[in-house]
Amino acid sequence: MKVLYSFLCLFLVWMMTIPPAEADIENGWYITGISYEKQFIVGTESLFYVGVVDAKTKTGQIGALDSTSPVTGAVVSAVFTKDQERKEVSLTHDQNGEYKGRVLLSESGEWKVSIKATDDHHDTLLSTAIKVTEPESNGYTFFIILLGIATIAVVIFIFKVRRSR
Repeated sequence: MKVLYSFLCLFLVWMMTIPPAEADIENGWYITGISYEKQFIVGTESLFYVGVVDAKTKTGQIGALDSTSPVTGAVVSAVFTKDQERKEVSLTHDQNGEYKGRVLLSESGEWKVSIKATDDHHDTLLSTAIKVTEPESNGYTFFIILLGIATIAVVIFIFKVRRSR
């Protein structure tokens, strides 16, 4: 019983001293993230999308989200960096606060992406990482070369057998 009582006292003290957690949301623009239909592949132009919304919080309640609306008039750019490599891309509005861009990356590995959305009154940033992979070798080239060599070997074999008769 003493253990239960001690636990309840400790819990009440903790509840009184720890402030309630609030979401990190204020009025303003937010970049919702980067998305893409296909994986980023070295040497292949990749299409990607970035969402921008205008968030409104409930009056007097910091962190309590009231509504979001798509931002259609932003200037959106993305900068891809890896080691000394840097690619800058301007995005165009596609639909409902979604902006699209295309990028051609030359190295595999992890790239840092810094996305910026601005206008005369807003300036918001988002940094994230993406993975760029090497193109898949599906083995067709090797198979065709092997098939060609086998065909030449069979033709030479048939030719030698017919000559020896």
